[in-house]
Amino acid sequence: MTKGRKNVVFVLLGSILLLVFGGDYLVRFFSSRYLPPRIIVSKNKISSSGGFMNPITIEKLRVDSFGKEERPTKYTIEYVTTCSISQKDGEPGIALNEVKLNEPGSYSWSGENVHISIVHPEGISRRIDSAQGLILSKAFQNISICPLKFENENWYFINFQDPVFIGVYVYIDKTGAIHQYAAYSKSLPI
Repeated sequence: MTKGRKNVVFVLLGSILLLVFGGDYLVRFFSSRYLPPRIIVSKNKISSSGGFMNPITIEKLRVDSFGKEERPTKYTIEYVTTCSISQKDGEPGIALNEVKLNEPGSYSWSGENVHISIVHPEGISRRIDSAQGLILSKAFQNISICPLKFENENWYFINFQDPVFIGVYVYIDKTGAIHQYAAYSKSLPI
């Protein structure tokens, strides 16, 4: 093979590789922009690939029944705590990638005992089509760490005030392992 042909083959192979890997990168980049954020809940923090700007609410639930997807569909909210993200007046908001539950940060907490009954129609946990979609602590407190501690064998709902990705149902099993189940609006499948 002559030197000129080798160069042509290398240029063609390089172009093909560039198209394949470049195309793959572009597809991943643009498709990830339209996906809900990746949320990770632990006993010490909540993190998001999209960041938090809106208040975050954690509800402690007493579950009476489950739906088709093994998520709570009839329950009572026993306690609610709200995390308000601190922002500077007159400046663009800054999204936090994580909120630590047991450490102070650029946020403050309030919490209160409540008794709010929730029933989801059709046995599916969606929490969007009524006032049930937005429940905040009405207590005017300024607590530096989360007043709610996750307990074993309990259900919680964490609401992010997002119109598409509503929140996460969290169950802490008897060993302390965390199981989370996303809840979306009707515009996305569960």
